[in-house]
Order: sequence, then structure tokens, then C-alpha cells
Amino acid sequence: MALPSLATPEFITTIPSTGAEIRYRPFLVKEEKILLMALEGEDTKEINSAISRILKNCIIDDIDVRKLSTFDVEYLFLRLRGKSVGEKVELKIGHQTGACPHKTDVEIDLDAVVLNGDISDGKILMSGDVGVKLRYPGLADIQEGDDAASGMFNMITSCIEYIYDAEEVYTDFTPNELETWIEGLSAQQFKHISDFFEGMPKLSHDITWKCSECGEKDSIKLEGLDSFFI
Repeated sequence: MALPSLATPEFITTIPSTGAEIRYRPFLVKEEKILLMALEGEDTKEINSAISRILKNCIIDDIDVRKLSTFDVEYLFLRLRGKSVGEKVELKIGHQTGACPHKTDVEIDLDAVVLNGDISDGKILMSGDVGVKLRYPGLADIQEGDDAASGMFNMITSCIEYIYDAEEVYTDFTPNELETWIEGLSAQQFKHISDFFEGMPKLSHDITWKCSECGEKDSIKLEGLDSFFI
């Protein structure tokens, strides 16, 4: 005999980069197991994969999670986590400087955590009438290289949609041609591109608390998804 099914509520939120409304449900025990197993491994790729799977399972509308930007994913996952396990979470926060090693329990309202930063159209003029169209990276674009510089370079090349001038839009280029084009940029031109990625919107929340051990007041800016759910 089949066991009775339980009703699951639906909620509505918006995708930050597009403003499109989507419906989603809270994650269930099966999704929580996926997340906990990934967190235990402490592997960034495994955690990102788990987050993608959970979003794919819980978003009711037809959305390709692979095409969402990293800040879309972080925002949606935080909303999902709030509706799944509660909007209030407790974190242990310690002083960033000073001798006191104590960590104080601080309650965070996830609904108060917002995305800070402007969303760009990704078009950057390099020189004269030559420009490049970038897209924000998704989780699949966050690649590990031999070092931070190679990882950044790989991400940039994967996020170039096209290059344009006054006459044409160029989309049919090989990886080698794109690499050569990027290597031909001046330091200032390349900085315009790297600034686009460094200036991506990100989850952030300012916290001020009083240490329960030494009594001193302190503050910190939490940034990034792992600050709120790990």
C-alpha cells in the first residue's frame, strides 16, 4: 500500500540578473542529504554541484540552472534555504583583530541579506570601436587553474560571448584565436575586463555585535554564500 503524500508549499522569488519570477519549493530531506554530504567533503566542486542539483530539484519552473550567474545561484539558494530550514540562522562570529579568541553566537535574518552591486550589460569598449561582450560566470565557469592567474584567465575566456567593431560582431573564433586576442590587450584594457568580474554583485550583510567574553563591540561584513550556510 502506498503511503500518503505530504503537501509541499510553493514560494515565488525573482532571478536578480533578469527580474523574472520563478516558483520554488523548500528542499526536502533528500536534498538536505545531498548538501550535507557535499559539505562533509569540503570540496568546492562537490559543493557547487550539490547546490546546482538542489536548485534544479526545487525550482518548479523550467529554468536551466547551468545558465544562471553565480550571484543568481547564491541569491536563489539563500532564499531556498530560508524557506526550508528557517530565515533565522546562528553563526559564531569572532574578532578580526585583537587578543580575544572568543566567538559569539550571532543571529542572522536571511531575509535581510541582499545582493550588493550593479548589474552590467557586459559590453566593454576596448579601443576605438572595438569592444567585447561578457557574461557573468556560472558555477561551471569557476575553474581551478595551476594558480589564481590561470584560473582567472580560463574564466574570462569562457565568459566572452562575442567581440565586435563598427562593422561586425565576431562569434566564430577558435579558443586559440581568442587566447591570442586576449594576450594582445594592454594591461589597462585587460583591467577593464577583470574589473567586470571583480565588480559582480555579491551577497553581503553587515553585522555589529558585542562580544560575550570581553564585552567589546565589533563589526564585520559577511560576503558570499558560504558565510551564511556553512
